[in-house]
Amino acid sequence: MSEHRHRTPLRGTKVIPRPKADDPNYTAVNYRYAGVEGHIHEVVEIGGRELAKVGFDDRKIVYYYLDDLEKEERAPKRTFHDLPDPSTSSG
Repeated sequence: MSEHRHRTPLRGTKVIPRPKADDPNYTAVNYRYAGVEGHIHEVVEIGGRELAKVGFDDRKIVYYYLDDLEKEERAPKRTFHDLPDPSTSSG
């Protein structure tokens, strides 16, 4: 099992994933959310690399290398947990 450390000061930071083309560490899901606004839920260091757990408004979670995220640190911090749950809304 890999040892990892959690780093959360970036929690809620607005980001836009910009994964490098044809990076073998990414899957089709990573590329599907490329260019889509999300928010960091947590940052974990694994094997010396920092991975961000990014949540999107459709409640999907996708991991990206921190270096592949365009960060908007001045934007208000939030995660999808701060939004109403679409499965419980009426109408």
